[in-house]
Amino acid sequence: MERLKDLLCNDRAMLTAIMVNTALMFIGGFWPHTFWFDLGDTLFTILFMFEAWAKISRLGWRAYWRESWNKFDFLVLIIALPTLAAPFVPHTVATNSILALRSMRMFKSLKMLRFIPNIQRLLAGIRLASKATLFVFIAFFVFLFTFSILSSTIFAEKAPEYFGNPALSLYSTFRLFSIEGWYELPDAIAQHSSAGWALFARIYFSVLMFLGGVVGLSLVNSIFVDAMAEDNNDEVLEKLRQLEEKIDRLSKER
Repeated sequence: MERLKDLLCNDRAMLTAIMVNTALMFIGGFWPHTFWFDLGDTLFTILFMFEAWAKISRLGWRAYWRESWNKFDFLVLIIALPTLAAPFVPHTVATNSILALRSMRMFKSLKMLRFIPNIQRLLAGIRLASKATLFVFIAFFVFLFTFSILSSTIFAEKAPEYFGNPALSLYSTFRLFSIEGWYELPDAIAQHSSAGWALFARIYFSVLMFLGGVVGLSLVNSIFVDAMAEDNNDEVLEKLRQLEEKIDRLSKER
């Protein structure tokens, strides 16, 4: 029993199982309603249930739940549990909802991230950068919401498929900021408008694309990257300060 727990608590062994399960789900996508695929998927769900049992019995519930990766695994497992019924119900009952729940288990493959060198340091840098740039993100989204509402007000009748309501306008404006295919929006408006409206639309969206897509996103990206690098710079500066102190002590000793 202890050997079984050792195997189930071995992160590298379970990561191998996760990769095999991911490959099985990919292959099974070509034959989603076959008995053997459902059976294999069920066996992997049971395996991950035993993994959770082994870790909880060895660590205790509190210690198990204290680990973020264990919380993630447990949540994914709970979401995937209804798929255990798939091999025992008619295919007409095994709806897309069950298949979607089954696919959620593929998120366990994200555990590969924990084997990346210095991943904890990288995640800490991302958290610090997120806090440092929080108000920049808020300002950017306020800008996005403001112009999405304005665009909906101006162009709702000219291009209802893009700006017919604030939700559509928000998506279209965000798409505009991505720069990819941005010219399709003013061209669609120009097809159903006068020459004056067409000119106005092209100028309006060109300026908006430049402010939001070129300047806005570049500014947000640069501030975020600088905030992540700042943590590493602080560590380098601290080491330089310690080195200077050692040099000063050696100089005084002489």
